[in-house]
Amino acid sequence: MLSFMNVGLFVVVNTLLLYSAGFVGCLLLKRRYNLSLLSFAAFFLLFNFNGHIVAHIGVGHSMWVGYFLLPFLFLFMLELLEGERWGSPALKSAFVLFAILLQGSFHLYVWCLIFLMLLLAFNWRYLKPILLAIVLSGVLSAFRLLPALFALWGKKEKFIWSYPTPLELLDGLATIRDRTPDRYRPWGTAGWWEYDIYIGLVRLAVLVGFGLYLRHSKDPELEKYRYSALDLPMFVMTLLSISYFHAFITRIPIPFLKSERVATRFIIIPVVLLALLASIRMEPILRRVRQTFKFKLIAIGALVVMALGFLDHSFLWSTARLDRMFATKGGELTVPSILSEPDGLYKTVVAVSLGITLVALAGLVYLAVRLRAKEERA
Repeated sequence: MLSFMNVGLFVVVNTLLLYSAGFVGCLLLKRRYNLSLLSFAAFFLLFNFNGHIVAHIGVGHSMWVGYFLLPFLFLFMLELLEGERWGSPALKSAFVLFAILLQGSFHLYVWCLIFLMLLLAFNWRYLKPILLAIVLSGVLSAFRLLPALFALWGKKEKFIWSYPTPLELLDGLATIRDRTPDRYRPWGTAGWWEYDIYIGLVRLAVLVGFGLYLRHSKDPELEKYRYSALDLPMFVMTLLSISYFHAFITRIPIPFLKSERVATRFIIIPVVLLALLASIRMEPILRRVRQTFKFKLIAIGALVVMALGFLDHSFLWSTARLDRMFATKGGELTVPSILSEPDGLYKTVVAVSLGITLVALAGLVYLAVRLRAKEERA
């Protein structure tokens, strides 16, 4: 597309394409779990308009659009937990992770790997599928990962910031603002977009009620939706976003993992996943509730309140408004030193890693087709 449109238009078109892909992923989740319009709308609004994705895209982080592929990863992850043949969810997860990295969403790719590794650490019975998904995604993504590893090897990274306490996390979930409060300043110099995870009080209540409280319900209809394997991974991922829990990891010389210096970003994975689980657990309850006019009116009112909150937040982070706000804050551009260094060896690394990716892609497509045909015969 870049051959016949400028960069600005390309960013808009690419974002719309990824948004459309994310909508398809949401529809697949709706169909698999037979979600009603109410429970689906609750998830749809949070997934597409939460503070994290809106604020990051608003400030120009175009590489964040890989986020819209998360529904596919969550779908295949739940398939695995529900007992699907582990080869199929593993292969499909590897392709989704590969697609996320193709969008330049390196940070999101790393967060997904961290979550999968946490899932494995607390659930060893999923060793083969999770390990397969991680390894295959790495091989497929060799043309992105190996050149980056070569270029950044030995570069020192320093932990920057996280949510100081759970109270600041709650602030980010419930408050609409565009500037970092003064009380955050001693902690770091990040813009509010790094703390913003706005979902609103109504949606926060839905997460707590249907996502957390119903998780421990003894209702037999909810038994298959407990997904206890996800409890500790979501808890630890949330913990890593608060205080200095993640800081010590950045001191460990593990490639790429130490590049995640902004721990507040980790929270988006457990929040969106919990929103999905809340909608799934909400559905059996809704089927038993008498759908009176009063109930429908209250439900529609709650959705409207949620939507208006997201609309207000989106206006605050609109690109037109941010353009005006940052118009007088331009900085001097400098050429990074890496661009002036000899690149002969780097080009060789790119060529070799691209070859690895192409061979792996051809092999895995063939394997996926064979696996699909085998499943259809069975």
